Amino acid sequence: MNGYKIFEEQVTAVVEKYKELSFKIEDGIPCVFGAIILADESGSIEDTYQIEIKAVIDYPYSFPLLFETGGRIPRNIDWHIFEKNGNCCIASPPEEYILCNTGIDLLQFIENQVKNYFYSQTFRNQNGYFLKERPHGSKGWIEFFEETFMTENIFNIEFGLNQILEGKKIDRVSDCFCGSGKKYRKCHKKSYEVLSKLTIGNIRLFMNALRDTNEYKLAKQNQFLG
Repeated sequence: MNGYKIFEEQVTAVVEKYKELSFKIEDGIPCVFGAIILADESGSIEDTYQIEIKAVIDYPYSFPLLFETGGRIPRNIDWHIFEKNGNCCIASPPEEYILCNTGIDLLQFIENQVKNYFYSQTFRNQNGYFLKERPHGSKGWIEFFEETFMTENIFNIEFGLNQILEGKKIDRVSDCFCGSGKKYRKCHKKSYEVLSKLTIGNIRLFMNALRDTNEYKLAKQNQFLG
């Protein structure tokens, strides 16, 4: 089914729950627009942002485009806004691919990704820095792989991605492929399961991109010199 149609079908639940949001079709693209209200645990309003969410053709297997339309957030990447199109940078590419692996729901997208994004913006406005912020570009998704593989060794990340690319079925009681000496079930089983949600095409893309980063090239140079 066309991604626009799926988006439009999911709008009903959104506007029923969020009365400040409305639906429109602009230039043939389904959109949700209006105010998103952020509340604390007691229900008191902490902040409000004017937003627009535009469908994309491959929705729900990729995020719709999120825009802050009230002019409160500077239009630059340091504030997690893409300067070219003005849409919000919500997650690193591998995280988005994993979250969208089986398709996302618009209501859950708003409650999880959208509201968390704006809570972070409010935190930065109040404190001068983001509570948790990934670096931009390749450093951001390398950091994601570092967290997932529990290592800062770029060659271990490369090796782990290659294991997933080869699609090897690993016995949970066998020694972990990372060489830690631990049993797989107590080491990288969860990492493997998370990253296995990426397609073979995704893995190849990130493998090639990893090898093309300055971080990888510098590590290779240091390895050669060492």
